[in-house]
This record gives sequence, structure tokens and C-alpha cells, in this order.
Amino acid sequence: MQKQVFSLLIALMLSTAPAMAADCGEAPFDAPAGVPDGQTATATEIRTARNAVVAYSSKVDTYMACMDQRATVLLPYMTKEQKTRWDEDLADLHDTRRELQTAMNIAIRAFRKNQK
Repeated sequence: MQKQVFSLLIALMLSTAPAMAADCGEAPFDAPAGVPDGQTATATEIRTARNAVVAYSSKVDTYMACMDQRATVLLPYMTKEQKTRWDEDLADLHDTRRELQTAMNIAIRAFRKNQK
């Protein structure tokens, strides 16, 4: 009897482990406030801003990869409205990151052009 209960408990723990492991936490909301003006910024300001953008982008990549894994478990149980909200939230996060990366690239190009 104890072996059956123990086996059942182990099976239950193993079957719920992927869902429990998929907790991704909060989306990264600590995006850098902005990027410096490439025409007037110093090399240190550009480097610091670039490092902040790269760090934020890495957090977003990690979060989105986790959410993709979580989606395989949760999406079958979501309503259409929940799925739409899920997609919109991830798209907004990706768009914010892309806009920040684009602004940083523009600032770097302006900085390099100004250095010549």
C-alpha cells in the first residue's frame, strides 16, 4: 500500500513539474529611460547606454523564451480573449525592446559620424 501511495505521489510530482518550473516571473519593466543624443554624447555615455540596452534585451529574450515554453502548457486552456491578451502583451514587450534598440543604433551611428 505504501509503495502505491509513494508511486502515485512521485507520478503526481513529475507530471506537475513542467508547469511549476515554467513560472517566468514579471516581464522586465526596467527598460533604460532612453538613449543619449549621439551627436553630443561622450563615448562613455554611449557605452553605458549600449550596455544598459544589451542587458535589458537579454532579460527580454530570457523572459520571452520562458513564456514560449509556458505557452505550450497554458494556451490549450485559455479562452480566445486570454490568448489575444497573451499575444498583445508579448508583442508590446518586443516592440518596446525593438524601439529601444533602434534608437540606440541611431545614436551610435550619429556618434560615430560626429567623431570623424
